[in-house]
Amino acid sequence: MNRLRSIPPASAFVAFGHLLFIGLLVLAVQHWQLRTIHVDSACQIFKWINNDGLQIEAHRHTAVFPQLLVKLFAWCGASLASLLLVASVAHVLVPWAIFTLIAHVLRRPWHALGCALAAVLCTRLTFYGIVLEVNYLLCYPFLLAAALDVRIAIPQRRWPKLLAPVALLMVLLVHPVGFLLALFVLALFFLREGARAHIIALSLLALVWGLFGRTVLPPTGYEQGLYDGIAAGWESLAQGTQQPALDFFFGHTWGYTTHYMAWWLLAATLLVLLVRRKAWGAVLVLVGSVVGFILLTVLTYHQGETAMMMEKNFLPLATMVALPLLLEVERLGQRAKWIGFAVFAVVLFFQFRGISFASRPVGERFTVLQRVVDDARASGSGSVVMDAAVLDARGLHIHWALSYETLLLSGIDGPAKSVIVRSMDQGQALGHSIDPASLDPKWFQPPVGVEHVLSSQHDQ
Repeated sequence: MNRLRSIPPASAFVAFGHLLFIGLLVLAVQHWQLRTIHVDSACQIFKWINNDGLQIEAHRHTAVFPQLLVKLFAWCGASLASLLLVASVAHVLVPWAIFTLIAHVLRRPWHALGCALAAVLCTRLTFYGIVLEVNYLLCYPFLLAAALDVRIAIPQRRWPKLLAPVALLMVLLVHPVGFLLALFVLALFFLREGARAHIIALSLLALVWGLFGRTVLPPTGYEQGLYDGIAAGWESLAQGTQQPALDFFFGHTWGYTTHYMAWWLLAATLLVLLVRRKAWGAVLVLVGSVVGFILLTVLTYHQGETAMMMEKNFLPLATMVALPLLLEVERLGQRAKWIGFAVFAVVLFFQFRGISFASRPVGERFTVLQRVVDDARASGSGSVVMDAAVLDARGLHIHWALSYETLLLSGIDGPAKSVIVRSMDQGQALGHSIDPASLDPKWFQPPVGVEHVLSSQHDQ
């Protein structure tokens, strides 16, 4: 017992953080097919494997690390199944590597713990949407925070002055709302003594990027539609129309599920700690940022989205609570920190459990995909068209990436067993199509022939 008491709380927290990432790694290995052969993920990972050069999606330049690892293994001659496994694992290794860097190289354990907490606090279905770049906003901002903390603590060192701008660029270039998270982190550290000129300069850079970055890196059509929809969102809010984003956020707090309950409890705890310390500036930053971000999400997605995409929209809230909360825990006494450790462990356990259970609906969709591939192979054709209504009846409601999903899934059994399936509605093709001539024969060799149309009777 005395030996346990002699263990610093931060060390226990960090050890538990590593245990969490090991658990996530196990899930990534266990569910590698669910995580990689799923809509957006299938689309992007197919391009990583089949196409030459780096495939930068929508200017998300600093989300490239998993792709680099997949390219490396492809160059070494790994099989398609191995490449998909690498892609699944890499999306856990990146935040784990940042956690390790912060905890053991920068020696900022409490910042690292915030990274571990953020990894699961608002994550459930999105664990199975690995290429959603907003996931990186659960780790990159913590590297920025740790770099700023080192800059303040050791002002005479030069390398923190260089690390902070690099970390800032990682945040800015990974997702359009990255600049908001960067400004949130910079505002928190501006409230501290030291390096304020440096923080102001970085804040101006983040603000300028947020305002004018779209002129340098133009948004995709999908993103531009979201920007244009904000004005319509105001009108919808003013008219008192039901807001799907709010319904999702509150519904998954105490209605449909209790997924966000832990976030609310930790946010309330953080607010109490800040008020007790009379840290009114931090209270203003926290409340203003959280309320503002929720409002922005409500306006942007006033027409609704799929469950996974809607969950994705709220992921940054995990960072907004986890970072300042763990920095407040750092200020507490030894006994309070151990109480915090118990709460930390319970929260991580239940959120991890939710992530594990979320594999069920994703797995059900994957089972339907397997049946679709089996039917396509039975037709004897390498290219197959299926009626959208039949796919909907089976429970496969998102069709735009079907060709990528079926090609990856079938290609696991060998290049010659590959098939391409796409959907159609009243004779019109839906979703993305793949030209068989563009496929790398090392991975995909679907049988050549006339595209086969499966009848609704066959599929039923």
